[in-house]
Amino acid sequence: MHKYGTILLLIAFCLAGIAHGSGNNGIPEITYERYSDRVLIVKTGEQYFDKIVAIAAKKGIVVIDTGIAPSLAAEYRKIIEREFGRKDFAYIINTHYHYDHSNGNQAFADAKIIGHERSVEGMKEYANDIKNIIARGRDRVAQWKDQYKTMEPASEQAKRLLDTITSYDFMCDDVEKNFISTPPTITFNDRMKLNLGDITLDLVYFGEGRHTGDDILIHCPEEKILFTGDLFYYASIIISPRLPFDAERWISSLNYVLQDPSTVKYVSDMHNKPMTGTFITLFRDYLVDMQKNLAEAKKQNLLFDEVQKQFAYDKKFTYLEKSEIPIEQLKQQHEVNLRFMWYHLKGVQSAATQLDNEITASGITAALKKFKQMRSAPPDTFYYDERELNLLAYRLLGANQISEALEVFKINVELYPQSWNVYDSLAEAYMKNDQNDLAIKNYRKSLELNPDNTNAVNYLKQLEK
Repeated sequence: MHKYGTILLLIAFCLAGIAHGSGNNGIPEITYERYSDRVLIVKTGEQYFDKIVAIAAKKGIVVIDTGIAPSLAAEYRKIIEREFGRKDFAYIINTHYHYDHSNGNQAFADAKIIGHERSVEGMKEYANDIKNIIARGRDRVAQWKDQYKTMEPASEQAKRLLDTITSYDFMCDDVEKNFISTPPTITFNDRMKLNLGDITLDLVYFGEGRHTGDDILIHCPEEKILFTGDLFYYASIIISPRLPFDAERWISSLNYVLQDPSTVKYVSDMHNKPMTGTFITLFRDYLVDMQKNLAEAKKQNLLFDEVQKQFAYDKKFTYLEKSEIPIEQLKQQHEVNLRFMWYHLKGVQSAATQLDNEITASGITAALKKFKQMRSAPPDTFYYDERELNLLAYRLLGANQISEALEVFKINVELYPQSWNVYDSLAEAYMKNDQNDLAIKNYRKSLELNPDNTNAVNYLKQLEK
């Protein structure tokens, strides 16, 4: 089943081919490709995408998300019109309110714009804070450019960073000059169905705690596509919730779109590689199994050490290997999920999740203040997990929020001073921030705690030349 789905995707894209748009007026290069006669994918970037998807139906063209910048969206629109030979845009659907999914709405203002009811407020708050957002964006781009100078240009990480720099650099200038707030004109709370003549689109609210509070799934059964916005990431089963965590709603939403699994072959997020329906089905099954098993463990009053043994990856969850994620990666991700879901069920809060929420809402300074308060809270109010904190820090590092990542890595060193890995991770962040003296210091400390750490040995050879 999984192999068939993968082959189907490859055939579809090979038949469609890939064409290139030409950049002008500073607009990043645009590429576009056909998934089918009715579905067109338009994007910029090789490793990190700014992407929208257009569907040509009998009752009009539907566009899923509108990208990071108004002028870029206007170019996307020209390509869609040329490729489909028509201009009857019926609907725009925003998967959530974030600016990299909705800044281009104004380029399609003649269409009806659909989003979850919470998206409207999110977009209004963004518009009211636009000057500060642009200023922070420019600061971040400057940091990324300095970081890029220290990287090997041919590396995948450097290519991804360059894609990010290009998109955000253009976005800051374009939004400052051209942005007009254009929130959804049609909203829904739970589910919505669009009948477009030859195809239907099912819009399903996913639930709180995954990414934002307004994330939706969009299912097109006739084309066997599921659009997930930023809800899922290639090669990751990490639950990574932001509280409140509504697992029952997540399961209900996935059950709804997977009523007939054969209608979900291709899963499109809006920034990364596509996934197959097999991956989403496995994630749903895993979430169901975790909920059921841990609820039973709670009834038995098991301790967490017992839970770890009873619900180890090798005993219960080897079916996840069908996802084609490397086994060691699956084991590590499962351990993080197990700890989070168990303590959440017991009413003990994740320190990493609290920090993540505070960084997102108020920035790193407020998050550090929050951390001090958490440390003085009564026992069993929060739990601290080295892997969760490391994953949070690396996610921030991957998003090029280097100063935020450094502070979280420092917290991990404070909490786990005998762990060689926390020093190794902190050293990596310092190196990416061009603070080589501090990188050397922490790689040496990591090597002192673990003489077999070849990663530290290799980087020290480079840094001490």
